[in-house]
Amino acid sequence: MKDELNSAVLEYLVKQGYQESAEKFKMEANVKAIDEKSAAHKDLLEKKWTSVVRLKKQVMELEKLNK
Repeated sequence: MKDELNSAVLEYLVKQGYQESAEKFKMEANVKAIDEKSAAHKDLLEKKWTSVVRLKKQVMELEKLNK
């Protein structure tokens, strides 16, 4: 799980153009190079964040129903 998250952070940094930060993170976190063609890691950080936000909204709605 940690490796997957680190790869997602690296992919995000590269995608956003933070090349210097990406290189430093890659070395410090010991992350392997990103496979540009790998669909599994494409936009993974954004997808996970979107899922967290969506789930939080669902929890809040369920909590309102249970009051």
